[in-house]
Amino acid sequence: MGPLLELIFFALLSAYIFYRLWSVLGQETDADKERREQKKRQFEAMIDDNVVPLQTRRSKERSMEIEEEDLKPGVREGLRILRESDPSFNFSHFLKGAKGAYEMVSEAFAKGELETLKLLLLPKVYEAFAHEVAERQRRGESYEVTIEQFDRVDVDAIEIHGEDAIITVRFRSRQVMVTKNSAGEIIENQAQISIPVTEIWTFTRMIGSTEPNWYLSRTQNA
Repeated sequence: MGPLLELIFFALLSAYIFYRLWSVLGQETDADKERREQKKRQFEAMIDDNVVPLQTRRSKERSMEIEEEDLKPGVREGLRILRESDPSFNFSHFLKGAKGAYEMVSEAFAKGELETLKLLLLPKVYEAFAHEVAERQRRGESYEVTIEQFDRVDVDAIEIHGEDAIITVRFRSRQVMVTKNSAGEIIENQAQISIPVTEIWTFTRMIGSTEPNWYLSRTQNA
């Protein structure tokens, strides 16, 4: 997704954590409270699946998600150890949630929706994102991204570090990325060409936590 998206990160959010984070953001107006309650209801409706709902169009589903039997031996062993530590872990649900979060975070970053990113990113990563959004706004530019399709979603590693489960996922997709100036003129990718993009995201969660949240702790372009 270009240099601006090298540090994108993710979480699968429950209704409880969404509500708790909103409550500490400072003074709320009546409109803020209504928006918070609406979001809370949306997340409550999704909590059984632990999948982040997309707020706009879905990308074309030509996704080729890896099956457990196709995992590399080291990853299969990591999955076995994770399930011993956390019997509730659902591999298929995790991959679906990771793919949904990839879209949601990409969209929020493009739109400069900092409140959404604050809920999805670890603090250190959020600071980097907020800085990039501020710089883009200072230049008077806007950024648009369209994920046309996922070609492949793979798991590169599953590890246990202390109390944390860490899963590294490789996303292969085709995307259209456009940058516009303050006059609305396209200054990058005028032909709006779709290009292949491969990114590696690392998701982290505390084992045994009563909250089913996964936070993205690292990304890189492959």
